[in-house]
Amino acid sequence: MIESEAVEQCESVQECCRLFMVTLPAVIESGSDAKLCASLLKPQESLTMTVSLLDDKNRTTQLVQQVSSRPFHRCFNFQAPRVDGESVQMLKVEVQGRVFSATEERKVMFRRYLPLTFIQTDKPIYNPGQTVNFRVVTMDATFVPLNQMYNLVAVEDNNNRIGQWTNVSSTGMILQLSHELNPEAQVGMYTLKAFIGDQMISQGFEVKKYVLPKFDVTVNSPQMYSVADVGLKVEACAKYTYGQPVPGQVLVELCRDPFPYVEDPGVTRRCLDKTTQV
Repeated sequence: MIESEAVEQCESVQECCRLFMVTLPAVIESGSDAKLCASLLKPQESLTMTVSLLDDKNRTTQLVQQVSSRPFHRCFNFQAPRVDGESVQMLKVEVQGRVFSATEERKVMFRRYLPLTFIQTDKPIYNPGQTVNFRVVTMDATFVPLNQMYNLVAVEDNNNRIGQWTNVSSTGMILQLSHELNPEAQVGMYTLKAFIGDQMISQGFEVKKYVLPKFDVTVNSPQMYSVADVGLKVEACAKYTYGQPVPGQVLVELCRDPFPYVEDPGVTRRCLDKTTQV
């Protein structure tokens, strides 16, 4: 934000205050459609406001020029300069009239944002012999997918490159590939890599001999019981991995340990066993 105020000898306070202000982001994306807003308050004469940009090679680009004898607040669009990496430039605001004159300068940074590239697998863990399905997507700074060329896409285990694709581009803005693991593939962490020029993006996945359980058991019970309770309510449920209940027999054992400060040998650990059909 750039603002300035000047006070001259005059008949009243209202007449002698002249204020202008220019606002814009401190960091602007390279080559983007940027916007700045300018305000002029209480002009006492016709004033010319000029907003210019001075780069690191002392080249001046005029962004806005507005002539007015009335207060105004307006916003203007301008094309941000294209830079490699980052560039700090000087924004210069000049307000000139027959009597009034003021100049203010502030620094503004223009930054080039590199596209964002992501690699996603269809699951995090694979068995040896399974197929690894994955996709690669590159997006711009506004998260819009790009049609991107990849110099190299590779699959690597701990020591070796076991698969690769060269000079492949995304179709429909997303590159979808797959790699079939060897049935004797070693277990451990694997890495997917995508190269765009000198830039490398990676994503890991794991290979291990993983067997899904045939069914799982859940036990639900209150965290606390009173010794005065007549019964204890415990729920034990068993389901196959595809959601169907498991018929069978369940054994529930509930034990109460003696208090640690009781040294009476007659006070021992007591347990209650219950067997029922599910």
